[in-house]
Amino acid sequence: MSEKSPKPAHLALYEQALCPFCRMVRQATADLDLTIESRDTMREPHRRQELVEGGGKGMVPCLRIEYPDGAVDWLYESADIIEYLRQLQAD
Repeated sequence: MSEKSPKPAHLALYEQALCPFCRMVRQATADLDLTIESRDTMREPHRRQELVEGGGKGMVPCLRIEYPDGAVDWLYESADIIEYLRQLQAD
């Protein structure tokens, strides 16, 4: 996370229960003692539609980062999500 990036107002993880990459991210959130909203795209099909419309693809895991000003970023790739969360925790 760069110095210019504001702290997020809300984080939501689009995931699926059986996805091993999603489990890696979920384990990282537990290790970092972070609470992040879970949005299961299999159990809640409308969440997949949100993901495609907002992030551009239906791939999980994806972290939706909402900022205080209402701007939203969509972060794909488990390693990138975990690194972002570690940086967030360190800041």
